Amino acid sequence: MEIIVEPNTRRRRGHAPLSEKKRAAALFRVWHSVREMIEEAERLGDGELVHFLAVSQLLVEERVTTLTSGVPAFALADTSLPN
Repeated sequence: MEIIVEPNTRRRRGHAPLSEKKRAAALFRVWHSVREMIEEAERLGDGELVHFLAVSQLLVEERVTTLTSGVPAFALADTSLPN
């Protein structure tokens, strides 16, 4: 069996930035997709994958917070000390 990968010959054009409403909708879909993947990883019993996906979910939540509040993530938190 042999797998042949051909280079993608299409060129991508620059896309206009998403409006705030479309960006919020896209992040909403991403968050729910990650949530579904976490549930599937839990069903499979893969703790490491669950952890990785949970971190990804937190990053999406931080992005939403940053976009909606205007305050950078962790700007108000004391990050000088470890947990």
